[in-house]
Amino acid sequence: MNVKAKVAARNSLLRKPANSNWGADPKTLRTTALALSYSTAEYSSAVWARSCHAKKVDAELKTLAAFYPRARLKSRKSFRTVESVKPDQAASHRLELWNTWDNTTNEAIQPPKEQLSSGRELQRKDWVTLNRARAKVGKTASTLHKWKLRPNSECPCGNQNQTMDHILFECTEGPHCTDQDLRDCTDAAQAWITHWRDKI
Repeated sequence: MNVKAKVAARNSLLRKPANSNWGADPKTLRTTALALSYSTAEYSSAVWARSCHAKKVDAELKTLAAFYPRARLKSRKSFRTVESVKPDQAASHRLELWNTWDNTTNEAIQPPKEQLSSGRELQRKDWVTLNRARAKVGKTASTLHKWKLRPNSECPCGNQNQTMDHILFECTEGPHCTDQDLRDCTDAAQAWITHWRDKI
């Protein structure tokens, strides 16, 4: 009897407790599968592992996955499964948790919701610039100086520290806009984006 036939015979035994009502738990099924089928398949595998027929044994071993449920990675579990939320309440519960977790005071960022924020219809380069401004992170002189890519953090307008807040609200080199403008992607925000998109 070849290896495939031996594994298949043991798999047929495993189907009995897996499909019965007497309650074989997953741990028992897994232990039994390792003891019966996997041990048989691995015996002398160093000899036949490179054979062109090895895939036949693999096919039999893959059928074991149907006999017992495997635990999924924690990060891949469904939000609703983990939180035991009713399907019709899942979205509101997710937003409630998001609001509890989110403690930002940045007015340029929209409150948590399922939809993308304003400005999503912009070209990619403009959209990136808008979100850099909202997050107050960009290739400003201050950041480049911190990364040791510039000798200083001075702004062309003469300010000693060119930060994102500076070019948004104070810099005389270009237009200004408020956090509210950024959040709503107003004309003022778009004018600011057009001026600064190739610079930050």
